[in-house]
Amino acid sequence: MRTSIHRSSLFTIVAFLAFAAPVSPASAQGNVQRRDATITNQSANPMLVPFRFRSIGPASMGGRIDDIAVYDRDPSIIYIGYATGGVFRSTNAGTTFEPVFERYGSASIGDIAIDQSNPNIVYVGTGEPNNRQTSTFGDGIYKSTDGGNTFTHIGLRETQTIARIA
Repeated sequence: MRTSIHRSSLFTIVAFLAFAAPVSPASAQGNVQRRDATITNQSANPMLVPFRFRSIGPASMGGRIDDIAVYDRDPSIIYIGYATGGVFRSTNAGTTFEPVFERYGSASIGDIAIDQSNPNIVYVGTGEPNNRQTSTFGDGIYKSTDGGNTFTHIGLRETQTIARIA
């Protein structure tokens, strides 16, 4: 009986080590991987540096879509704003989406507007207007002039919710 307990403990430890810490060729050769300052939320722990956090969208009861904006002349350009999960963009008619609003003041989205004469200009109003226990206040309006790659805060910081952008 003692041997079976010992074997199962050993198996558990080996399985954990095999799956918990992926070994890249660089670390196997003794090279230490460096932190990349451009990656959001990268761990300072050398064993965890290879792991990359990625946004999978809202994953709680707050996963409500607050707005969908589509460029009329090219419906493959879509932005989705979540009540508590930021903004996601698709450039392939919704086949895939990527997060584009991870590094800004609020993840609570109230409205999105695409300039229909120039799809590179996108406005995001923060702060869900249908406030619930799972959402937070916003911090104004943001504007992108490069198709959602970067945003600049342009005002209304104290309004808490932006329900509509005309």
